[in-house]
Amino acid sequence: MFLEDVTIEGFKSFSEKTNMSFQPGISVIIGNNGVGKSNILDAIVWALGESDLNRIRCYSDEEIFFAGSKDYPPANRASVELTFKQGKEKKSPPIKLRREVDKNGADRFFIEDQPYASTVYLNKLAAFNLNHALKTIIRQEQINDILLRNPGMRLETICALLELESSDSFSGPLKDRIADGLRRYMLYLIPKAEVRLELLSRNGDKGIDVVVTLPGNRVRRAHQLSGGEKAITSLALKLAVFNQLQNPFYLLDEVEPSLDYTHHKSMQAFLKDVAANTQLVMITHLRSTIELADTLHGVRTRWDGSSFMKFYFDMDERLLRLYKCC
Repeated sequence: MFLEDVTIEGFKSFSEKTNMSFQPGISVIIGNNGVGKSNILDAIVWALGESDLNRIRCYSDEEIFFAGSKDYPPANRASVELTFKQGKEKKSPPIKLRREVDKNGADRFFIEDQPYASTVYLNKLAAFNLNHALKTIIRQEQINDILLRNPGMRLETICALLELESSDSFSGPLKDRIADGLRRYMLYLIPKAEVRLELLSRNGDKGIDVVVTLPGNRVRRAHQLSGGEKAITSLALKLAVFNQLQNPFYLLDEVEPSLDYTHHKSMQAFLKDVAANTQLVMITHLRSTIELADTLHGVRTRWDGSSFMKFYFDMDERLLRLYKCC
């Protein structure tokens, strides 16, 4: 399954109906700062049932609606529709999900135009393997957060993501699968590095530490890593945990840390590995990430601040060669 289309109308900075099409693999969204790129990811998670305004970067319900401008009146209704394809073949049946809300407070959820109560809608998402979709998003400010926590809070965060009843459940095959995924990803990001997850227990309190052996036998625990190393390791750990949720797509908002050219190439290999099994919808400013795109979307703003799609195309080999020459 993959996310094929997103249609936004009246949501945040999108005044007019705006459609975006995606493909399996890596879909990249580009544009200047402040044009509304992150609002697209907000729209996706909102349509999937997000009820926490903070997670869509709003302080009040009013901020969900387009606020209005000289050329466009304020929106009285916000709507986001998502279309998922159940396979990569053209004949694969689509699944259409829609959420819309008006300023009277009526919040409505639809599957194939059939209305459902919010609780029923969220329960039905499990049948499409989308019940964990709200968890598999990483924003720019969240890159390092899992490694900035102390070992106890780090373990609690992982257990919450995986919906484990207690920290005791994080052991055995589950821990081994996450550790294996982390090791595989780190071999892309820091070649020849070794990494392990170490369960800690002190005075009855449990935690987890990440121990990285860098080239030259330099052993570093999570808090000892440099800023770039910490960002790389945190991203690899989060995606290793996400793999256990089996969500068909991840939303990544400018997650590539400031890296040198060599690490840009390593990040490319890492993202290709992840995208082999999971669709990535990414916001980026990095040329090295743009070069990976299977589909590329350009977002701009009108003079009044409303967002619109400037261009969209599939990145075939000819376009990629042209892009690299420019």
